[in-house]
Amino acid sequence: MTTRYSNATANQHYISQVEQRLNARNPKAKPSNQCIYSLSLVDREAFTLVLNPQEGRLISKNLSLRDLFSFDVLPNNARKNYEEAFQEYEGTLRANTVSLLRKLDQGHKDIKEEILAIFVAKFMNFLRNPYSIKKALDTVGGIARFEPTDPDLLTQFNAVLTGSKPHQDHLCAELGITTDEYRMWLASLFMMLMRPNPQEPNLMELTVKQLFENPSGFPMVCVHRYTGDDADKRCLLSDRGFASPLPDEPHLSFNFNLCSTAFITYLFGSVDDIKLPVAPPPHLIERYKTLGKTVHVHPFVNDFAALARYNQNVVYQCHRTVYSSSRTVHGVNTV
Repeated sequence: MTTRYSNATANQHYISQVEQRLNARNPKAKPSNQCIYSLSLVDREAFTLVLNPQEGRLISKNLSLRDLFSFDVLPNNARKNYEEAFQEYEGTLRANTVSLLRKLDQGHKDIKEEILAIFVAKFMNFLRNPYSIKKALDTVGGIARFEPTDPDLLTQFNAVLTGSKPHQDHLCAELGITTDEYRMWLASLFMMLMRPNPQEPNLMELTVKQLFENPSGFPMVCVHRYTGDDADKRCLLSDRGFASPLPDEPHLSFNFNLCSTAFITYLFGSVDDIKLPVAPPPHLIERYKTLGKTVHVHPFVNDFAALARYNQNVVYQCHRTVYSSSRTVHGVNTV
């Protein structure tokens, strides 16, 4: 257990290189030379962006902060962080994304594994994003009040709270958070990612399972794909890693970039929140709650109105930057 958190990496990506490379402007280049276009926010309300710099940014150095996830930096420059835990999900993300899109192209229906695995990886991105720390704490921060019962894990957890963090003050000032919020965020990540036993699901995976299997819920997934040579018909990647397509609705919803030509929407509705002209009989609602839940997946191809809405949501909800494989973006303005 102790070696799981020992990792010398200091340049820590909060949106993985895997995801960025799926949006690279030069995907056939060597990984060390792959770049992604960076567009900075000019006017949130008018969905206006400016390309900066013109040639794009090296993916290897993009969307990362030094020691963001390091909870104990030792005098010999060794460190403890969550890099290996993150890589467990990052390592399969490309394969699951490619498999999902290929199966949809071929009309296959056996895509539940990819749908769930992609959501777990993307949900992890939401929890670990430095520009969503306050939102993540509102969502899962309460878990940091508990402690692991395993002695080895408890030692690691205490290191999260008390370990040496020489980067802490500078990082908190840059992110606009307090040192207590930073510590509680790191502690929450630990509790969500740790495995009491190697083969057991962690709390993050159990949380996702509960979302999809909620007795009152009806999970729905929409996958939008875009074909053709129009350079501007590309899907943006947010510096927050996600956007919400229904920010003012009672249903939990997420939009995630899959690659430069596809995005995915997850919607978790509840029968208790449905507003119908004629309410169904209570016994039918109770019956629904006893049934096993099926994930309904709806594929779409070249729905450009949906792409415009998606890109606008990404721009409106980003921290300050979005990324693309193209200099021009459908549905938004560039200057």
